[in-house]
Amino acid sequence: MKNLKFPLSIILATVILFALALPVFAVDYNPGVTVGQYIKYGNFSGNGQGFEAFNDYGFLKLQVTSVSDKQVTLLSTGQFKNGTTLPGNGTRTIWNIETGTEDGTPSTQGPIIAANLNQHDTIPPPDTYSVNQSVSRTYLGSMRTVNLLIIEINTSDYNSTLTYVYDKLSGILLESSSQTTTQSEPQPVASSYSYSIIETNIFSSTPNPSPSVPEFPILTLEVVVVVLMVVTAALILIKRRK
Repeated sequence: MKNLKFPLSIILATVILFALALPVFAVDYNPGVTVGQYIKYGNFSGNGQGFEAFNDYGFLKLQVTSVSDKQVTLLSTGQFKNGTTLPGNGTRTIWNIETGTEDGTPSTQGPIIAANLNQHDTIPPPDTYSVNQSVSRTYLGSMRTVNLLIIEINTSDYNSTLTYVYDKLSGILLESSSQTTTQSEPQPVASSYSYSIIETNIFSSTPNPSPSVPEFPILTLEVVVVVLMVVTAALILIKRRK
């Protein structure tokens, strides 16, 4: 019986450690915004062929009109600096942050991703990109933890670097920029664009947690149940063999 208790204790310890580690690797994709929240972008800048129109943008506003399970509906409104409306003004788009789709179509760089992703977590659609880094930055006077998505595309025709900065707690895009160099003759041609947040009501309702308070993974109910079942079965086995 003594010989049995030792391997059983090893098995139980292994199962419990596995259960504790499981939530660290499992990514749960959930929205971090609520109805009525919005973000407004400005500081539009464009340089090079195809991007000059960015200089004429006044603002673009995205407002959350619906949150249902993994889906977030965003209402888009905006105008040029001369007061005329932007193309697509007043349209609603449904973003599924678990599948990474826009109105059912896969979209790799949307204006919103899941909340509370960490470095190296995959950003849907599957097998596309992942969070490069989580850092702290200041926006509108508020210190925020943000997730960086940096995409580098290098081909024989052009080289591009696209940068997306997402607020970690809400998953909303805070700024975006792109730099592209085309291998043209007689010399390379460079182009770029950028824009960033100028107004929002999201920060007031999703304050950053204190950095002094560590964040620990929370065990899922299913894992707790499995652990309890294994432990109970082992105890019953030990009792029967006595």
